[in-house]
Amino acid sequence: MTILIAALIAVVIFAVVSIIQLLLALGLPLGKLAYGGKYERLPTKMRIMSIVAIGIFVLASISILERTGIIILFNNPIFTLVVVWVIAVYLALNTLLNALSKSKKEKIIMTPLSLIAAICCFVVAIVA
Repeated sequence: MTILIAALIAVVIFAVVSIIQLLLALGLPLGKLAYGGKYERLPTKMRIMSIVAIGIFVLASISILERTGIIILFNNPIFTLVVVWVIAVYLALNTLLNALSKSKKEKIIMTPLSLIAAICCFVVAIVA
């Protein structure tokens, strides 16, 4: 049961962050939440990075759901395990970077989201 809760929490966080990334890609003034908070509205290259991030979060969500047996799409346990581990490590590093950000909004909002998602991904990677 714990693993299913961890998986669902991670997927919900990925959905929330994907929505933020989509809004950033569309040019909304939410730049203080991401990429160090340097820009209010992201420049074109960073908007493209936000779109790529959405794709990564979708892949991560599918991999987590498959790793826990909620769905079967890739039908490749080794691939999904590797993806979940890579995302978990990435999120752990991302948590550190968010905590060191000059942006107060990024520290307050994105750091806890990243930390919780990292913990959930580690749980899924280890227990599933």
